[in-house]
Amino acid sequence: MFPLRRFRVEDDSMRPALEPGDYVLVNRWAYKFRPPAKGDLVVVRDPETPQRFLVKRVSDLPDATQIRVAGDNADRSRDSRTFGPIALREIVGKVWIRLR
Repeated sequence: MFPLRRFRVEDDSMRPALEPGDYVLVNRWAYKFRPPAKGDLVVVRDPETPQRFLVKRVSDLPDATQIRVAGDNADRSRDSRTFGPIALREIVGKVWIRLR
């Protein structure tokens, strides 16, 4: 499995950091040897629609098996404030680079 994957930002929940139509390059191996940190930009599987992916910022690490994520644009973001914490296994990877 190749460590990098490209994802397209579909909504404005991460404005101003990411705009709809931006692409992000994600390192899928980033958390093999260390846990995510508060403030990291990550791609996660949507807990309510697992075939969909979300780009969010890690807002909290409530325990060793879960994270909470939030969009930078709180008024336009569906995130852990809506669906609760996400299991670490649902993290696809860490956003490494924004591509335009």
